[in-house]
Amino acid sequence: MVVAAADVPLQSSGGSSGRSIARPAAFPIAPHEFFHRRIPAAPRETTAKKAEGDDELRLPDLEHVCHLGEGACGVVTKVRHRRTGAVFALKTAHYSDPNGATADEEAEALLRCAGSPHVVRCHAVLAAGDDAPAAYVLELMDAGTLGDVLARRRGGRGGIPELALAEVAARCLEGLAHVHSRGVAHLDLRPDNLLANSSGDVKIGDFSVSRILYGRAGERHRRRVSVAVGSPMYLSPERFVADAHAGPRGAMAADVWGFGVTVMELFLGRCPFLLPGRVRPSFDKLSQAICDGEPPSLPESSGASPELREFVAACLQKDPRRRATVAQLLTHPFVARRHVDESRRALRELLVEKLE
Repeated sequence: MVVAAADVPLQSSGGSSGRSIARPAAFPIAPHEFFHRRIPAAPRETTAKKAEGDDELRLPDLEHVCHLGEGACGVVTKVRHRRTGAVFALKTAHYSDPNGATADEEAEALLRCAGSPHVVRCHAVLAAGDDAPAAYVLELMDAGTLGDVLARRRGGRGGIPELALAEVAARCLEGLAHVHSRGVAHLDLRPDNLLANSSGDVKIGDFSVSRILYGRAGERHRRRVSVAVGSPMYLSPERFVADAHAGPRGAMAADVWGFGVTVMELFLGRCPFLLPGRVRPSFDKLSQAICDGEPPSLPESSGASPELREFVAACLQKDPRRRATVAQLLTHPFVARRHVDESRRALRELLVEKLE
């Protein structure tokens, strides 16, 4: 499993970094966007209680098992609790990007988003002291990421079959609705940040560049947050504006675009913005393609159903005011009319296949 962080902050040595795109006006609030829940502030203790039982999780009680992955904002290892034998993923964070999330913001995002079966569980937020890096004790997802699944299938089978993809989309949308309802924008949705296990679960992970959209408990202040962060190939056009900021609705719409690109990549087996030979375009070329070109679409030759093509198109509207909301996507025929039992079975078989 790799809990990868964003590739790079948005920046360019060329002229496109100063691209001037009019910021969108507010658009109607979807049902899931009516929220002012009382949300606890992130704790600052050096230990945290386990979700079950009374045992505290402490760094010295966790023994290293193996290295799992590394990203721009942290290193992830598999660890085992010395007394109970329970296994976890331990992310040790570092924040080199001044525009990225801080340890406090990532910790608060993780704790706000607790309670959903479609979001990776954070068992504890640990720190050894004021100068020590933050550490997050996370649920271990034994099938890795959906990026790993694609890498395995590129040997000749391409992307994820549509039947399984419908279940992935449903679970990710339910997780994203929960994240947004807790006042958090993820801002880095992509296959490498969707984690899976051998039980057939798919969950949203890695809140390294997430933003808190609403104030803490009892506050009703709506924040404008920086959205000029994340992995460039999954960014919506409005995020390429120099020093791009957005309010809650705009940040949520940015997540929908990233989700749409992710669904395309999972189906095709490649990101639609990669050049021939799977070459990553330069930042300026990528900015030009996303901001000035037509939104990517699934070709007729891909074998995608009309429902899947319409679903992707609803996510990839360049104007965020016209982009579908998470609530609307949950009612789209591609998700709402899927054969649930068959879709779940297809997804579980796909994930188990990766582990063989």
